[in-house]
Amino acid sequence: MAGRTSAKQVDVMLLIETNSVIGTIWERRQGLVYLMSFCQRYGVTVVIPEVALAEARASLLARIDRQLNSLQQLRQWLNDIARAAEMDKLVQSVRQGLNAIEAELRKRRNEVQEAINTFAQVCIVVPLTPQVWTKAYVRWKANMPPFKELDCLVTETLLEFLRKRKAKLSLFLTMDAEDFDHPEIHADFKRHRTNMLFDPHAVIVEFRKFYGVA
Repeated sequence: MAGRTSAKQVDVMLLIETNSVIGTIWERRQGLVYLMSFCQRYGVTVVIPEVALAEARASLLARIDRQLNSLQQLRQWLNDIARAAEMDKLVQSVRQGLNAIEAELRKRRNEVQEAINTFAQVCIVVPLTPQVWTKAYVRWKANMPPFKELDCLVTETLLEFLRKRKAKLSLFLTMDAEDFDHPEIHADFKRHRTNMLFDPHAVIVEFRKFYGVA
């Protein structure tokens, strides 16, 4: 499904943002994993802004680094606990568990970019252009929803894509209802015949209706 944007119409299109990437490749949320599998099976065109992929990578690396720092703090506490009589053996067994967790976290940290690249291969990745950046900047400075700078970049990138690409069924999935669930944003996407949904299961329901599958 990877490719460049064009005026071509497709049957079904799913637009996603950062949380779908993290929820699929890191948290392995059942609904998202099934949804991405469904998209591949039925040829749904999955679209994601380039900036959302970059944000997912930065967010995951920061999350892992926080967890590694927390492990170091735990080790310091364990060193203090181990000074008590007959506690050393108990502490040693905990340390072994922490060592295993640290090794796994460092392994996953090294694999983050590869996982994101693999995810991107089944998507149309929409680049951030100067024109889109300008529109997003104006939206952000005007204090218009979704308010946050990165979310404004995601919104304007997808809207610009929709001006060039049409589909019989077009949905935007975001699990960030707090930032995106505003009448203005719903209206922006509806002008491009795209509905915004906040639950992968709701998207699956709409896809099943379209394809006529149980």
